[in-house]
Amino acid sequence: MKSVVIMSHPYYKNSRINKALFEVAKGINNVETRHLEELYGHDTSKIDVGVEQKILESADRIVFQFPMFWLNVPAMLKAYIDEVFTYGWAYGSTGDKLKNKDFYVAVSLGSSESEYSKEGKIKFSLDEILLPLKITAGYCGMNFKDIFVSGGVYRMNDDDIANCSQRYIELLKDKQI
Repeated sequence: MKSVVIMSHPYYKNSRINKALFEVAKGINNVETRHLEELYGHDTSKIDVGVEQKILESADRIVFQFPMFWLNVPAMLKAYIDEVFTYGWAYGSTGDKLKNKDFYVAVSLGSSESEYSKEGKIKFSLDEILLPLKITAGYCGMNFKDIFVSGGVYRMNDDDIANCSQRYIELLKDKQI
């Protein structure tokens, strides 16, 4: 199964967990990695729609990897969706290029995952917060599979990052996580 990891992180050089996850993804056979800010900077008009569409077409599994920014995806990932998932290609009467592809979200959180609940500080679950991505996947005919969570990243030590990286490898290599 061929996978593509679309990663967006505007402060990647300061990241620990997203950097670790992205680096392990690069080393896995049949996984193509795309770092949006590295490829296009922060200029949404530079996204090469044709190239990105071809890459997505060649994949069986699409993974969006990103840090949660104010309960949303980073700006470049939002622009990527807006620009690349076009009518007639991703959706609409002839838009079937993403149909039946597996779709995963790999999200990192500054807070612990328990804060994303009715009882937590956020008051909403990750399933609720990420509902727009689930709807987008469904609207484009993709199979929304799972949310890979790296929570409490500011408190993670090296062992925590290594364990999280191992779980990510297992996801990308089709093993149970």
